[in-house]
Amino acid sequence: MSKSKNFEKRQEIHNSIAHLFARNGYHSTSMRDIARELNMNASSLYHYFKGKEDMLFQLMNDAMNEALVTIEEICRADILPEEKLDRVLVYYAKYFAGDLEREILLVNEMNSLKGKYRSTLLEKQRRYVHLFRSILEELAEQGKMKKMNSTTALFAFFGMVHYTIKWYDKDGRVSLDELADTFMEIFTRGILKQKG
Repeated sequence: MSKSKNFEKRQEIHNSIAHLFARNGYHSTSMRDIARELNMNASSLYHYFKGKEDMLFQLMNDAMNEALVTIEEICRADILPEEKLDRVLVYYAKYFAGDLEREILLVNEMNSLKGKYRSTLLEKQRRYVHLFRSILEELAEQGKMKKMNSTTALFAFFGMVHYTIKWYDKDGRVSLDELADTFMEIFTRGILKQKG
């Protein structure tokens, strides 16, 4: 199998597994369910994964890695901190609300992972928090942020985005762009000092 075909097959498998785990829950989905969904032998799945927990980890790890790369690039950019904040907020909202199945896994299934899998993802979560907090600290140092606890502010934003798994339909009346812009407006008006 060529490299591109192998990548396509892997993506197809990841998408199907994400759908099953999000719809049925990780613990209620068996290897047999996954193999049936993919029209594969259960033994063939071990060519791609060590087991079911490895599947969940790979799905969550890939999603977190992709977002971290973009957020780190934004944070390194030579732009004003308020522009960094806008870009990070819009990207984060669109990325996670745009892929609700993986977001469901990240929000609901972290406790299903154990040992190294869990500690790897918790470390990445800490990196997210550190990156967001670094922007808020820059804003505070420049006197552009209201006096408030940055951790509380951060988790208010994460909660706003992560709760979209309960209500948001990207094929509904609110587009991803509109959702992200609304979240950005609510959050930045809440934490930034108004000019003038």
